[in-house]
Amino acid sequence: MERITRIDRTGAVAAAAAHDWNEELTVILSSIDSLLETVTASGPARQILLELRGAAQRCAWKSSGLLNFAARRGARPSAASMESLIT
Repeated sequence: MERITRIDRTGAVAAAAAHDWNEELTVILSSIDSLLETVTASGPARQILLELRGAAQRCAWKSSGLLNFAARRGARPSAASMESLIT
């Protein structure tokens, strides 16, 4: 029984972390998109921003996979401090 509890706790921690990570990535992607609107199409900053956006999108895809995995395990993100989930 304790093993199931540990697995459930691990899934809850992963879901909470992925949810928080997705929120941060949303801010990053929004900021990059805003910056892309201000730079010229041929400017050197544009290529860097496009590379950053691609990396952030890949991270978002990976965290989405973590959330989907946690959901299949029955974990649901809820308001809780990370410390309370770990202890």
